[in-house]
Amino acid sequence: MQNYRIIQDPQNHQFIVEGNIVPGSIPVQLPDSPLKNQFVSYFLHKADIETGIDFLNCISLNNHVRANEGLFTAALSMLIKCFQSAESRVAIDEKAFKKYAPDMAGDFARYKAWRNKHYIHDVNGMIETTAFLLIAPESHPETFGGLPSVVWNKVSINYVAESRILYEVMQSVWKFCVFKIDRLGDKIMEEYKNKPRDKLLLLQTANIKLATLEDPTQTRGVQNHGQTTHGNP
Repeated sequence: MQNYRIIQDPQNHQFIVEGNIVPGSIPVQLPDSPLKNQFVSYFLHKADIETGIDFLNCISLNNHVRANEGLFTAALSMLIKCFQSAESRVAIDEKAFKKYAPDMAGDFARYKAWRNKHYIHDVNGMIETTAFLLIAPESHPETFGGLPSVVWNKVSINYVAESRILYEVMQSVWKFCVFKIDRLGDKIMEEYKNKPRDKLLLLQTANIKLATLEDPTQTRGVQNHGQTTHGNP
């Protein structure tokens, strides 16, 4: 897998891409296709996993437990996000990942349940509750011996220990993403390698929008706009 260095140049509305590139190469945009969508998605998955791993690396015995909990749940969210499809991204194939890293399947399933059935949707036994009403003794003039209330207990999680296990799971997912990127990249090159150069140059210029906080309800479009230029290694 080729890692290019990307430099933003907002002043000139462009990105500069540096790496192992033949000088004078012209970037063209891949047409929309299931193959392209998967290729884009796995790059984004890889970036999310790297962010999650960074969160885990910040967990420490020196932190307040709430800080460690926040870092752990943030990392867990980044992991499971990658296994869920959205309008602008194709999910990691969970079955394929488990086949690639069968020794991680059990821990992955456990953390997926933590995230989906505890941290996001509170439905499992990691929290137990009871609601109670206090009935006063017969000798007391009032019916109730106090206000109704709820008590609960929640499992105590060692986030330092669990972060080490989640780290191994996420490292395996990261390796799977790199594996998929390489395979998908090979398929793309195979698909286009026999096309005449003049036909390839008819493809759209590889353009990209600058990311923005404006209108976060808007779905990311398929077509990009802007300019990308290549720098020499």
